[in-house]
Amino acid sequence: TDFSMATDSKEARIALRRTRIEARVEAKKAGTHGDAGENTKSSETQASVSRSTAQTVESRSRLDKVDTAGGAHVTDVRARGDNRENERRIEEEKGRQGRRQKLLYEAESSARQNAAVAMKWSSLFEQEIPQELLSEIELQRDTCSRIIASKDFLVKEFKSELKGKDDEYVKALKRQADDVETLLGRMGGQFAAARTAHGDELEEIENAFMQERQEALDTNKLELGKLMERRQQLEVRFLDQRQARADDDSRQLDRQRVQDAEDYAILKIRLETEIQTLEQDLEEMRATYQLNSEKLDYNYRVLQERDQENSSTIQQQKRKIARLQDVLSGLKGKYAREDRKFKSDNAELTDEFKRLTEQFKELQTKFVHFEDADTRRYRELWNMNEGDITTTMRQVLQADKVLHEQQLGLHWYPPSDTIFNDSSSHEATVGSSMGATGGGGEGEGGDPSLATAQLENEQIKSMLELLCQEANFLVEAKVHKLLEPLPGDEQNLLRIDSILKVLGVENAADVEKLLGYFLADADNHELIHPNDAIKAIKAFVEDHQRRTDPNKAKAHAAAKGGDDGNAFARREEVQFWTRMAGIISDKTVRVWSALEKALLKYNELLASRQSKLEGVSSLAQQNQELKALLNQYLASKVNEDLICPPTQTIRLDEYASFQNTGPMG
Repeated sequence: TDFSMATDSKEARIALRRTRIEARVEAKKAGTHGDAGENTKSSETQASVSRSTAQTVESRSRLDKVDTAGGAHVTDVRARGDNRENERRIEEEKGRQGRRQKLLYEAESSARQNAAVAMKWSSLFEQEIPQELLSEIELQRDTCSRIIASKDFLVKEFKSELKGKDDEYVKALKRQADDVETLLGRMGGQFAAARTAHGDELEEIENAFMQERQEALDTNKLELGKLMERRQQLEVRFLDQRQARADDDSRQLDRQRVQDAEDYAILKIRLETEIQTLEQDLEEMRATYQLNSEKLDYNYRVLQERDQENSSTIQQQKRKIARLQDVLSGLKGKYAREDRKFKSDNAELTDEFKRLTEQFKELQTKFVHFEDADTRRYRELWNMNEGDITTTMRQVLQADKVLHEQQLGLHWYPPSDTIFNDSSSHEATVGSSMGATGGGGEGEGGDPSLATAQLENEQIKSMLELLCQEANFLVEAKVHKLLEPLPGDEQNLLRIDSILKVLGVENAADVEKLLGYFLADADNHELIHPNDAIKAIKAFVEDHQRRTDPNKAKAHAAAKGGDDGNAFARREEVQFWTRMAGIISDKTVRVWSALEKALLKYNELLASRQSKLEGVSSLAQQNQELKALLNQYLASKVNEDLICPPTQTIRLDEYASFQNTGPMG
């Protein structure tokens, strides 16, 4: 086979491949011998890479050929099996068409004969002579016998074909077993050949890489020697350059000393000139000081005169203050009267507010009572309907099982029991969720995982950034002024601290409660829109204030727990009806529809057979009546007076028909 040939020629292929690799290496060395160091390195690297790549590509191509040949050798078994199956199906279709033609022909011929027999019965009632009636009845019997014989022959033929199909099925099973054994043998041979080929190719690739490694080591050693020589040359050059720079620096220092001495002499002359100029300026400033002292004396006298004018103005302002004090006393009296009036109004409004508050609390208590009663009644009705629908769906599944196993002859796969378990645990889940919501979250037990903690930290960070942007008005103006010189991060931290103090957030539990008001969707962990941040802050502040009042906190917790529980219950109900609707798939419904159509056709066929059987039974009854009537005629005393009684004629006819038809007649 191909595998044995490939295995035998392995050593020859390895020797040829080694010869080609050595020739390629020698050609590369001869072509790159006169180039510089950099060109030598690049060319050798390219040769090494191309050698390894060529070896890998060549190995992969040979392995692909081995895999392709093995796959064709294995799939040949399936091709032959498919060809046999195709031929069998063609023969089966031809046989089915022939059986269908036979059935149609038999149905048409039997229908014509049955129609002829049915039409013949009507003519028998018109016969008056017993001999003719007997002959016609015998003809009818022969016709019915032929009809039954043809049908029996067709049944025997179909039974023989069925037995042949059973034998053919046994032979097909044997052929399939032989094909499976052949396929397993070929697969084992392909696996052994592929394993051998892979081992050989891996050995070749390893040899190529080892040769490339040795060449790379030699090249690197040569380059390292060249680099060391170059480094020694550079060090000698650096020492020469350093000595030259030191000589140059000493010459520059000498020139700089001479230049500094000249600059010092010039600076000394310039400073002496500036001292003389400053002394002249001092004399000018003394003269200016004398002039300014005289101006100040004049201004002092002017200010004394203005002081006298201000004293008169003060007297006038005192008289004005007295008048304003009289006006202030009148306003105070008016304020006292208005304050007493407003206090009385406030007391009345406070009483009215207390009365309305009591009415609201009473109404809220009634609302909670009736809500609990309605919820309990609704749960009872839900449990009743849930049990009914669960029972109905179990009956539907039982009917589906009967249809699949008894009618269709297929294996029935029941759905998961979690569908009904989830529905049965719906009430307990809703109750526990409502209890946890009404209890202020005390049922949240267990330590959160690392991923949950990280997600909550990110949500809290996003919430604090949103607070810093949207609730900046809660920070006092003094704090804003103090935050201006600080960096941006510290400003945000101090703003958030100030905002949390204003909101009354004191610990981590309060932060988590505040986060609950900023979550738009608790399942997807999405924050609310920035436009709704003020509403969330207002709701949190109101809730925080209610917790300070036990009665308000209790009412608010009951209302909130009811809302959350109702929402959770509605969500669970939707999931329940979704599960119930998905128990029977669309594919199963289509199978039911097709089965219904087939059963309706089968019912029509049975109804037609029943009508035909009723017709046959009526004909048999008529035959019995005719026989009784004929016996009555034959037993009549009138026959004794006849020369040729009908009984003798009937006996002769029966004897003749017996001789003609044999015992079966």
